Amino acid sequence: MGGVIYRIQIQVGDFMNTFFKDSVVVVTGGASGIGKEIVNQIVPSGAKVIIVGRSAKTGKEFVKDLKHRGFVVDFEQADMVDEKKVERTINAIVKKYGRIDYMFNNAGIFMGGEIRDTKLENWHKVMNNNIFATINGTHYAYQQMLKQGNGHIVNVASAAGLIPVPGMGIYGATKFAIVGLTHALRNEAKSLGVKVSAVCPTVINTPLYDTAIYNKVDTKKALKTRKALQTPELAAKRILHGVRRNKATIHTAFSSHATWVLYRIAPRLYDFGARRVVNIYREKLRASS
Repeated sequence: MGGVIYRIQIQVGDFMNTFFKDSVVVVTGGASGIGKEIVNQIVPSGAKVIIVGRSAKTGKEFVKDLKHRGFVVDFEQADMVDEKKVERTINAIVKKYGRIDYMFNNAGIFMGGEIRDTKLENWHKVMNNNIFATINGTHYAYQQMLKQGNGHIVNVASAAGLIPVPGMGIYGATKFAIVGLTHALRNEAKSLGVKVSAVCPTVINTPLYDTAIYNKVDTKKALKTRKALQTPELAAKRILHGVRRNKATIHTAFSSHATWVLYRIAPRLYDFGARRVVNIYREKLRASS
């Protein structure tokens, strides 16, 4: 039933291809994974899209391809962890385009493994790249949107930011922080004309896992499951549908949504299942050294 509902939602969304027309849209981490697919699905609407990313080579190649196809798109190189660089980037975008209508804070990294196996330096790295990258993007975009009196901030978190997932404890902590920030800001910003949404996708088959930090994880076994994961194309469709509807929390899969509901109404039952997951992980995926 849930799958049917989602398919109906996507079909309705397909009739809204002009929703982002003439909007100025900023997508951080927009040259790969979910961010890239968000860009691919927005540019045909006639939006002006600015991709922000660390890799100039990857970003410029993607922008060149999009421009060749007739789309209005730019690239800004910036590390979203660098507050001053983010400020300069947002200011440059506003100077050129006059406004920011949508800010997709998508940049971040993944880390897997048990908390006991994680070095403290990796805690700091994932916290900086996930929490502070989102905070920096949110802060400067929000200030501009307050001046405009409108806009929509979309912070990409994770289903692991709604549900405590074994093996993703520290990564999940960063996403819980993003969800909390986003929902609090949504209530503050509503009367000021600014919309705010949290995206909580399931696990998606993207290059994010190729550059991830793994703590005592048998990566060969873990990465074999990637083909069974949700595609970034489908995730992006569901994200944009949720943005159009101005949803507070945007899910990309019925399964993760249902698990979240289970966790809320029957936490002890969820915990029982989670402990079984821990045992399976230790038996099959935890590396011996």
